[in-house]
Amino acid sequence: MLPRSSAHLPGTGGRLSDATAEEVLAKQPADTGDFYWLKVEKNGLGTNQVRQAIARSVNVPVELVSDAGNRDRQGRFIQWFSLPVEPVEHPGPLRRAGVHSKMTVLELTLSHKPFTAACVEKIRWKVRLKHANREGGYLKAKAILDHLRVAGIPNYVGESRLGPDNKWAKWGRILLRGERLPPAVRYGADVSPSTCRRATQDWLFNNWLAARVADGLLGSTVLGDLILSRSGALENVIDATHADKRVATWEATVQGPLFGAGMLNVSGESAEREAQTLASADVSRSSLEQLEGGRRSARFQPGKSILDLDGEDLTVACEMPPEANLQGLLDEILKA
Repeated sequence: MLPRSSAHLPGTGGRLSDATAEEVLAKQPADTGDFYWLKVEKNGLGTNQVRQAIARSVNVPVELVSDAGNRDRQGRFIQWFSLPVEPVEHPGPLRRAGVHSKMTVLELTLSHKPFTAACVEKIRWKVRLKHANREGGYLKAKAILDHLRVAGIPNYVGESRLGPDNKWAKWGRILLRGERLPPAVRYGADVSPSTCRRATQDWLFNNWLAARVADGLLGSTVLGDLILSRSGALENVIDATHADKRVATWEATVQGPLFGAGMLNVSGESAEREAQTLASADVSRSSLEQLEGGRRSARFQPGKSILDLDGEDLTVACEMPPEANLQGLLDEILKA
């Protein structure tokens, strides 16, 4: 298991038994424009399956259906999608789009632009943790959440993007070196060469972040780090003491590497740590230029977190950034 922020605190044990989530919009649609926006409740379906169902309902290519990113298949998730008005003969079938009662269109409206990740401000989660209230579980979970509100949760990329046992990331390293995969490897409906290369990029970020957590640097900076302020300004750290104060109050957050073309560079000790991440994984920076690079926040807060008990079970409700992985929160609390 990857190192955790609350490793010094005992977990509750138990397991996830139910999860519900909803995308919270940064701005409500205008109810007029050239794009249909669909608010969809899905249960046990992947995001791509919903896109395909929407496309089939009005007989348009699935490539025209956009979303804010893949969301969890397990549990109930309320997610938004869009498609252009122009190729749709009549919107009626959009309201009835569904997959074996696992998908319901809750709302159909209009907007001037397609739905993208920028349209989502946060994800509102509620989870039930089975048998997590045994042996003082409530007090254990409360102590963990109190700690996480201050220290934050490592923003690891979830296994769903890396493949079982990081399999896709391993294949991606082979492809990035310009080598062929073994004959026994077979791609599936949800995985392609590009999926594997991106999985390697995400896996490298996790390696970089795991080293930061292990070294006690989740909530602090080193010289040369790139930090993002609440106002959206990016800057390099030239005074770690001053930057640490801003990070401690969540006025700024350290941005980790998604290695690839166009990624903003760091300097000093921060650059040395990123170079070590690549060296340890035996991946060259030049090979990653095949990918679009970027930056990802090193940690996040479980906003507006509420803990409740129900017999031997616990329920946790909180808000998380759109890119955050629910498993990160569960691993901190359950420590299974």
